[in-house]
Amino acid sequence: MPRKWTEWPRRQLDQLEELIGAGLTYAQVAERIGRPESEVIGAAQRIGLQDPARMAWRRRTDWPEIERIMTDCIEAKLMTIPQTRQYLIAVGHPVSLGGLYERLKTMPRDLQRRARANGKKRRAACCSRMRRRQEVQRKRQQEAA
Repeated sequence: MPRKWTEWPRRQLDQLEELIGAGLTYAQVAERIGRPESEVIGAAQRIGLQDPARMAWRRRTDWPEIERIMTDCIEAKLMTIPQTRQYLIAVGHPVSLGGLYERLKTMPRDLQRRARANGKKRRAACCSRMRRRQEVQRKRQQEAA
């Protein structure tokens, strides 16, 4: 069932802008305007009132350290991006895999190529191990028969 949506009158949008400008929280604004908090947040985002300071808790301040560790993992330890993520988690820098891939896009091309090459080498090594295991299993089956 689709949600009911009501259009915001111009006076409410003006009031929203005024109250957010005064520094009120979304909950306080919602109470004064008489709308749910989720609608207030959505309206603020739609008309461009979302203050970057309100989203500051989402911003990481440790990206320079994470980038240094990423570079070290990719170049010196020959790790893939998923392995680098596991290492970062282990050393106390939890980060999403998607976040690492997005960050890698902004890093130098040679580092991106190295990360791709590390992934190819890892996949080749895994395939090689699987082939050897299969060969050993075949030999055992032939000896047992």
